[in-house]
Amino acid sequence: MAIVKMSKFTLFTFESQKEELLDKLQNFEKVQFIDLREKREGDLNFFNPSDEKKDLSNVQGDLAKVKFALDSLHPYAEKESALKALKEGKEEFTYNELKEKANKSNWQDIYLSIKSMDDSLNSIKNEVSKLKGQGEELLPWENLDVSFGDLGATTNTISFVGTMPKTFIDGFREKFDSEIPCSYVEKVSEVKGEAYLIIIVHKDSERDANEILKSFSFNKSSIAETGMPREIINDIGEKIKSLYLKEDELKGKFKEASSNIEELEVVYEYLSNEELKVSASENFLESPNVVAVSGWVPTEDREELTKAIEKVVGKDYYIELEEAEYGDAEVPVALKNNKVVSAFQSITEMFSTPKYNEMDPTPIMTPFYLLFFGMMLADAGYGIVMFVAALIALKKFNLDEKKANFARFFMYLGIPTTVVGIIYGSYFGDILKPYGVKGFVDPATDVMTVLIASLAIGVFQIFVGLGAKAYMLIKEKQYLYAFFDVGSWYMTLGGALLFAGSIIGLPGGIVSFGKWTMIAGMILIVLTQGRDNEKIGAKLAAGLYALYGLSGYVGDIVSYSRLMALGLAGGFIGSAFNLMIGMIGNPIAKIIFGTLIFLGGHLFNVLISALGAYVHTCRLQYVEFFGKFYEGGGRPFSPFKSRNKFITVKKD
Repeated sequence: MAIVKMSKFTLFTFESQKEELLDKLQNFEKVQFIDLREKREGDLNFFNPSDEKKDLSNVQGDLAKVKFALDSLHPYAEKESALKALKEGKEEFTYNELKEKANKSNWQDIYLSIKSMDDSLNSIKNEVSKLKGQGEELLPWENLDVSFGDLGATTNTISFVGTMPKTFIDGFREKFDSEIPCSYVEKVSEVKGEAYLIIIVHKDSERDANEILKSFSFNKSSIAETGMPREIINDIGEKIKSLYLKEDELKGKFKEASSNIEELEVVYEYLSNEELKVSASENFLESPNVVAVSGWVPTEDREELTKAIEKVVGKDYYIELEEAEYGDAEVPVALKNNKVVSAFQSITEMFSTPKYNEMDPTPIMTPFYLLFFGMMLADAGYGIVMFVAALIALKKFNLDEKKANFARFFMYLGIPTTVVGIIYGSYFGDILKPYGVKGFVDPATDVMTVLIASLAIGVFQIFVGLGAKAYMLIKEKQYLYAFFDVGSWYMTLGGALLFAGSIIGLPGGIVSFGKWTMIAGMILIVLTQGRDNEKIGAKLAAGLYALYGLSGYVGDIVSYSRLMALGLAGGFIGSAFNLMIGMIGNPIAKIIFGTLIFLGGHLFNVLISALGAYVHTCRLQYVEFFGKFYEGGGRPFSPFKSRNKFITVKKD
């Protein structure tokens, strides 16, 4: 199996049954709706778009409140270990159980309580921030031994309190003392290049004093306090302590309220799915009594869909079902493969979803992906660790479908990694070689053997890619194009390989056959690849340009040398860690530090080598393989089903 065949349905039923029908279709999980608002034609002209904006706004408003409550409580909840969370998994409810629990919840009261506590907490934080700002402003004046109130204007004097760049102080004092004789200047402190000054002058000199202060960039302080600076700072400190006590008290209440998280998660999940339903119903058309629904369903599930509808509406419905046309760009694409291949669907989907009239490349890509990854990581020890770790995760942890597929992905990759590691004789690097454990091929000394094998596998994959292109053309009954676009390249590339066989001593007859086959293929490429052009000159020019693509095939084949290079690199790094352990002379130190180096070094190596193998294997599929036959660009099938953020909503 690969691309699932799709059918389009159009359903008419009574509007009063819409809500229950939506519940059933959401539980069915195999329907993707079509937006009918832009397709009001024919019989649908009698219908109007469904107006759900008010209901949607209400649901989204409630959802935002629950999310706020959860976001406020989560920091105060007891943290569950990641392993425990994976082992236990999510709670499971049917939709009806979820709805019943949500309706029984008093989440509105919980929200109002949390909102009130959050407002109080924010108020405390703002007040603390304000007080700290005041304290920082007063701190440079801490050593002032008079109150700010005493520095106010008297009958005969006026005071200036403020700051001046400390580099101006000497010049200021000289000028001020010489021009304002009846004055007093005190430098209280210096902070970050600013001098904090108290200046007292006779009122008769106020104007002159202002002019001098202005010329020396004096900045008057805006402190409104009247008490002693040290006393004010101490008082601010006491207020902050008192606020911190209130903050701790509120945090304690938040911690107590965190016991409501599970209840709020149930409500969040229910409202989230209600939002989905209301949003989905915006795709429908309605009359006062009838609702029109259209969508896509896998062809194999059409009968099951009809039964699901009848469970809700009985015989009060009319439905039209027609299989999707081959090549229809509107058809959403769903992939269906066996358990092994489905673990690798994410690789294809990360590149692009196939079109409805294409083939799913995952089944033919999977064996190559397994082999290439194994050749790049190429260590039996690492492969066994990957396989066992993934198997334990699958058996012991309650994983959702996405995480289970991810675990299976690495479990399957552990198998070829182990096999290639045995062939290379690599077990955590060369740790077993001193004990006589060897492989069938030593990549460190048999470099050419590994390189030739890598290139040969690459050539085979390229030929398979061309074969896939031929299959698609033949499926579309374009038999001649299959010969022109694929057969010509088979002749050219296959002939070139046979012609090059003279290097390894192939018989002259085979070499000669290869030469003439290659020439025939090249001529065929030149004559056919420009067939869409009208003029002969343009046809030949396009054909010659297509033949130039032969250099691209050479580059593609050379790219497969990375199968050898990465396999060698990972093995050498692992061996380097083993060498470091062997250089430790002291037996006790060797046990202690050798164990640490072995565990840490090989853990690092398996992670970095697996990442490199993953990236480069994907690159070989996307560029060298998919480029030969696969285009992609399809619309992924996105069925209407329950969201499962905190809770798994299972089928009734």
